[in-house]
This record gives sequence, structure tokens and C-alpha cells, in this order.
Amino acid sequence: MAPGKKALGRIEGRNKGGRLHGGSGWPLLASPMILMVGLVFALPIGSLILLSFRSMTGPATVGDEITIENYRLFVTDPFYFKIILNTFWLGGLVTLCCVIIGYPVSYFLARTRSRWRGMLLFLIIAPLLVSAVVRNIGWFPILGNEGLVNWLLLKSGVISAPLPLISNFTGVVIGLVHALLPFMILTLTTVIQRIEPELEEAAANLGAGPLQRFKQVLLPLSLPGIVGGSLLVFTMAIAAYTTPVIMGGNRILVMATFIGQQFRTVLDYPTGATSAAILMLLGGMLSLLALRFGAQRTEMAR
Repeated sequence: MAPGKKALGRIEGRNKGGRLHGGSGWPLLASPMILMVGLVFALPIGSLILLSFRSMTGPATVGDEITIENYRLFVTDPFYFKIILNTFWLGGLVTLCCVIIGYPVSYFLARTRSRWRGMLLFLIIAPLLVSAVVRNIGWFPILGNEGLVNWLLLKSGVISAPLPLISNFTGVVIGLVHALLPFMILTLTTVIQRIEPELEEAAANLGAGPLQRFKQVLLPLSLPGIVGGSLLVFTMAIAAYTTPVIMGGNRILVMATFIGQQFRTVLDYPTGATSAAILMLLGGMLSLLALRFGAQRTEMAR
């Protein structure tokens, strides 16, 4: 065998050996990450689920007996059903508002070639750079009874009395849309950028109007972004705690605020753990259904 071929064979053997050694050693390299994920996520969630199968024997006191009474009560009591309904109504309304507001903005960002595009992106993500508490309190001078919005409406004669825009359900929706809209816009912008503008031009050349182009070209191709952004916004909306407490004035009872009351005020840990477990279960099931629906519609569009 020629010397060159021998050297090439030795190099290939070393490469193969290195690949085998690297492939067999990746669990060891990933073990710190796996341990951290287990300590930070799996262990608390597991402890929470175990706590939901215990019974309350007194304030901040849990018995040793395993029971499913907490889940039975949660399923059969209309009070808990109303809380779940309010939570998912809030999440759905916030998601719908984010889609309606975010899609035109995302389309503009995806198609514009303006030098101000970077500044616009910064303005969109700017609310994420501010604390949730500061961001929500900043709405009070705007939406309060003597705030800017009511002052303008009263001065213009549109209304005769201030509109209740804060410390109620409307205020919570406004606060959550303001906080979660950047996630929807960024997700949709990424997807719309991948849609070739030539497809819209071809549809226009074939006589399709703006609405028809949106319905038959843009909407089916951007559906993965709509589904992804909606899942992100919806799951964050139903789990939000700070915004419902501040913007709702402790008057809006959703799952997050109810769980906080059980752990911090009532000191009924099993009921709070049961509520958290059911919220995780329902949120996960709805996410899986939405992903499956989005995948089916994407395949139909293709």
C-alpha cells in the first residue's frame, strides 16, 4: 500500500474513534444540565403533584393520608369551574387581541426595508425590558378615572362619565396584551419573512384582491406562526399572576390569583397544589390539540 493511503487510513481510523468516543460520552457531558433541570423543574413539580393528593388538617398543615378528594371537589364544585372558565376566557381574549393587533405589525416588519426597522423592533420589545410591576402601574395615569384616556373622551364629549378601564377585567386584558404582544409579533415576523413576496405578486397578477391574497396565500402559509404565537401567548396569559393582581385590583379571580390566595392567605396547600396541577394539565392538553390542529391545517395548505 502506498504511504499516502496508509496515512489516510490512519486519519480515518482516528476520526471514527473520536466520533465513537464522543457519541458514547455525551450523557456524561449532559449530566450537569439534566441534574439542573431535574432540581429546578422536575422536583418542584413532582412535590406539587404529591401535595395535591394530601388533605388539609389545619392552616399550613398537611396530613399524611393519600386522597383524591381535592380533585373530586375541584371537578364537581361549580365555583372552581367558573374560575377555570374565567381563566381560559381571559387567555383566549388576550390571544385573539394579540393576533389581530400583531399580524399587521408583523407583516410590515417582515416586508419593510426601512432603515428604521431596527428602531421599530426595539420599541416592540421595550415593554419586556421593564419590570411587570412598573409596567402595570404605568397604566394607572392613562386608564384611571382621571387618566388621559377618560380626560380626552370627556373633553371631546364622547362620554359623560369616566369609563371603568382599570381594576376590572378590561384592565387585566389591556395589561396582558401590552405585555405579551411582543411575543406574538416576533413569532409572526419570523414566519412571514420566510414567505416569498413573489407568491403574493403572482396572486395579484392572477386577479386576486388584497383580501383574497391574504385568505388564500398569506394566512395558510403563516398558520404555523399564528399557532406558535397563540400557544406562547395563551399559556403565559393563563399563568400570569402579577398583572391580574395589579390591573384587576384583587377583584379578578383566575387560576393564578386563586392559587396565590390558597398558598399565601388561606394556607390551604393541598387545594392550591390541586389547582396548579389541573391548570398545568389543561394547558398542556390544549397546547397539544392546538399543535395538532396547526399541523393538519399546514398539511392541507401544502
